[in-house]
Amino acid sequence: MNNTDFEPMNPMEETAQPEMQADRPQGAPQPRRAQKMRQERPKVRRVGFFTLGIALILTGGCIAASMILPDFPLFTVAKLAPLVLVALGVEVLWANARKGDAQLKYDLLSMFVCFVLICASMGAATLPILLRYYGPDREYTERRLEQELEEHLNEKLPDGIVLDGYSYVDLNRMEFDREMTLADLKTEDLVRVNLTLAGAYADENAFAEACAQMLPALRELGVDQVDFHSENGDDQWELQIGGPFQMNASAQELAVQVTHMVRYWEDDSYTWWDEDELTEHLAEQENTDRQEPQPEADSTEITMEQAGETSAEVTAMENG
Repeated sequence: MNNTDFEPMNPMEETAQPEMQADRPQGAPQPRRAQKMRQERPKVRRVGFFTLGIALILTGGCIAASMILPDFPLFTVAKLAPLVLVALGVEVLWANARKGDAQLKYDLLSMFVCFVLICASMGAATLPILLRYYGPDREYTERRLEQELEEHLNEKLPDGIVLDGYSYVDLNRMEFDREMTLADLKTEDLVRVNLTLAGAYADENAFAEACAQMLPALRELGVDQVDFHSENGDDQWELQIGGPFQMNASAQELAVQVTHMVRYWEDDSYTWWDEDELTEHLAEQENTDRQEPQPEADSTEITMEQAGETSAEVTAMENG
């Protein structure tokens, strides 16, 4: 076997070797050392990118379908938004089982976008609920029912007994018909009426009798609560009832709940008092006035009176 003598490269040749590699054409084969380094570099699998793509496709498709189809259940689809997390977990498990020698890299940007999609979907699912409870359709329906109720009250209540009144309707449910009437009200809905009665009343029994006359018409219209009020001169009468038992009570039973207030004037202003409390207050005030000491007469006035009496006596003695 022939031996070939190799001469060592001088420093200039070693320096020129990288430049020669840089001038090598792109398609030319590279040295074995570079190929070995490229093969040893581990593969990287990105996790989350697939779920992001699926989420974007489904979200865009649902939004487009809701614009084209008026009856598309977008509210129901928005409730399924947490399934994006399920899909992301499945992708993580699948990538971990098939990674082999590859290195997993979690795509944080894709996961963040999925989180934003979930939050937006949950917000879209909550928005219809808020609109149903606080939106203009509910307010419009309640005001229209209140006006309809007041018209029926004006027709059914006895003439001359009601001086003024207003109603309050609250639909305590999410689903309702915008064109519903009083007949469509349910037990969970609240119907309240405030009535101001005319005339004067001698006592609680008379006021309760006037209120009891209107209960049948109020029950027929579906009223749940009633506030009766009357003011005549220095007397004020009030009665608040609600519920099926009180709405079906007799005049004698209602008289126990009547509140009688009396107007009390003091320093050009007045306040309303319970009759018994006002009597007790006036008695205490009278006792306080009696216990207060009487103010003593001014010493100057007393001295002048004594001096006048002395001068009168002196004058009388001189004349005598």
